[in-house]
Amino acid sequence: MDSAYFTSEDHNTLNSPPNQAVQEVADKFHELHRLMYRRMRDRNWDLHPHWDNNAIITSQSAAASSEIRGLALPYLRSKEQRQLVERLMGRDGHGTATSSDIHRHPVIELRLTPTHFAIELILSPFAWWDQRNLLGKLSVDRHRHTLRGLFGEIDGDFRVGFWEGTELSDMHLTARQVLRGNVLDEWMGTFSDGQDWLRVGVWYELQHAALNTDAILSEMLKRLSSLQRLYTFMLWTSNNNFQSFYRSYPTARGKDLSTF
Repeated sequence: MDSAYFTSEDHNTLNSPPNQAVQEVADKFHELHRLMYRRMRDRNWDLHPHWDNNAIITSQSAAASSEIRGLALPYLRSKEQRQLVERLMGRDGHGTATSSDIHRHPVIELRLTPTHFAIELILSPFAWWDQRNLLGKLSVDRHRHTLRGLFGEIDGDFRVGFWEGTELSDMHLTARQVLRGNVLDEWMGTFSDGQDWLRVGVWYELQHAALNTDAILSEMLKRLSSLQRLYTFMLWTSNNNFQSFYRSYPTARGKDLSTF
């Protein structure tokens, strides 16, 4: 039987405060990142690890507003694009390279906790610039059809929802469920920008066969391939700018987080 890349002991170690054993798990996580990122660059995916080398593997998760009991590996826009977006959010002078900045941007995150391994796309409510841009984009019929098509391309075991936290909420839908009838439109109609965490991802039980040492790299690249297409659709850029359409989206809440 093939061995798990992250062992049960690795998961259990994360119940402890930072120590040498936790650092060894983080080092193993960093090695997975090194192997993945080389292949991500070969595919020209516009995803980047944290710009602070000390925060590539971190106890900060885009899925939670406080430190987690676990480790996270976020991929997001480049440092230059991050600075541009934060200026547009009115954060001149606040662009320090701290790990909390990940909350203000769409993130594809790999996460290891005592109970699971997960990979997911996350837009926290503090990434309100991108959340509003997404709602503006979805006010256009053809882009709603495009989003539906993107959900149709991903595997049915992806989970989607609007909750905060690192555990899988019971209040989630599967990628297949959102394609039934008008579910996708109705589901997005309940989304509250500036308040909800928008997330799409896969949660694995401990020592899942897909996470064996000889399988985890190809598994993560396959999942990243699916998520990066959704990420690109949602990410604000100067060529994907729908801010002016935002107010026409029926459920736009307009909560002001510009001072966060």
